[in-house]
Amino acid sequence: MLEEVAIRRVVDKGVIKLSENDVKSIVVFGGIGNMMSSTARYIMEKFAMRMKWKYAQYQFPEKPDTVDEKTIILVYGWFGLWNDNLCFRNEAKDVCEHLTKILKDKSEVKLILVMRSDVFSNHKGDLEKYHSLFSNKFNLHDEHLSDDYSEYFKMKTKSCKVDKCKCHELNIAKLRHGNDELIGIPLKVEIILKYHDHDELLKSYSDSWDILTAMIDHFKALEKHETSIYECIMYTCMIGYFSRTESFDEELISKMKFQIQLSSFDKHSKHLHRYLRVWSDSENVSTEDGPYFFWHPFIYICAFHYLYKKNKSIIMNHCNVDAIMQLVRPNSWKINKTLSYIEVCADAEDVELLRERLQKLGLLEIYRDHPLFKDTENDDK
Repeated sequence: MLEEVAIRRVVDKGVIKLSENDVKSIVVFGGIGNMMSSTARYIMEKFAMRMKWKYAQYQFPEKPDTVDEKTIILVYGWFGLWNDNLCFRNEAKDVCEHLTKILKDKSEVKLILVMRSDVFSNHKGDLEKYHSLFSNKFNLHDEHLSDDYSEYFKMKTKSCKVDKCKCHELNIAKLRHGNDELIGIPLKVEIILKYHDHDELLKSYSDSWDILTAMIDHFKALEKHETSIYECIMYTCMIGYFSRTESFDEELISKMKFQIQLSSFDKHSKHLHRYLRVWSDSENVSTEDGPYFFWHPFIYICAFHYLYKKNKSIIMNHCNVDAIMQLVRPNSWKINKTLSYIEVCADAEDVELLRERLQKLGLLEIYRDHPLFKDTENDDK
C-alpha cells in the first residue's frame, strides 16, 4: 500500500525513539493530511508487536481509566476531531494530568500523542506545562513525505491511459502552491487518485488549485447524479457518524428532505466505502456493526462546507454540535482575517439559531465562552 511504503522509514524512527528507556512519550505533529494518525498508529502497532505489548487508542477527551503494564496508549483528536473546539482547555488539562500520572505510576507504559501543529501552537502555553508528555516532538513536516507522494503522483498520472483525462493537467506546482497550502500533499494526492474517475473533481481542481473547492464540486455532482449515495453521505455528516446499532433519525431525514432509508446504507455500501469506513479503537477486528466515519476528517469538513453553503440554518438547527463548535466562527474572524481555510463564518442571525438550540439542549453554559457567542455579544455592544 502507498501509506506503508511512504511512511516506513518514519515509523521505524518512531519505534526506535519509543524503545529508548528514558522515553515514555512521543508527540506526532503535522498539518492536515500529512498522515499524522496513520503514522502514529503504525508506530503503535509496530512497537507493540516488537515488544509483545498491548495497545489502546482513545479519542480526546476520552482517557483510560486503568492501564496495565506493557501497554502503549495513543491519544488522537486533541481539541476536536475536525478542528479546534476552543472550549476544551479544561478538558485538555484534565487529560494531560491523568496521562502524566499514568506514566509516573507505571514503569512499562508508553504514550503516543497525535496533534495538528497549528492546534498545538494555539494551546502551546497550556500544554508546555506538561513537559514529560510533549518533550519528544516528531514533526512530519520535516520527514519529506510530500516528496514521496509527489513522486508517486507523477508516476500514477503518467500511467493514466484515459484520453484527455484532466489529471494530465495537474502538476506538482499546483499541489504545492495552490490555494490549499494548509492541506498536506499526501492527502491531496490520495483524494485525487481515490476519486480519479469523477471528471468534475479533476476539472475543478485543475481550474481552482483548491482541493476543498474540488470536493465541494464533487458533492454537488453526487447530489445531482447519485442522489441516494449523496444523501447517505450527508446524513452521516449531520450526525457525525453512522451506526446500524443506533436509531435511524427519521425526523432529520424529513428535515433534510431526503428519500433514503436505513436499508440505503446496505444497498449502496460498495460506493459508500469510498467515503466512509468502519472504525474501532480496540485491537479486535472491526465488524460491519461498528460505527462508520469519514475515511479522513478533511472529507467530513468538505461535506460540512457543502451543506453549510447550501443552508446555514439546517446546520445550526440540526447538525451535531461538536462539528459546529469546531468549524463555525463569527463573522468578525473573516473581517479580521483570522478565519482559517477549513472554517466557515456565521452572522448574528445564524448564531442566534444556535444559541436557542443549545439553550433547549441545556448546553449553552458549556459553550458560553466560545467566540461564536462572545464575539457576537461584543458586536452587539
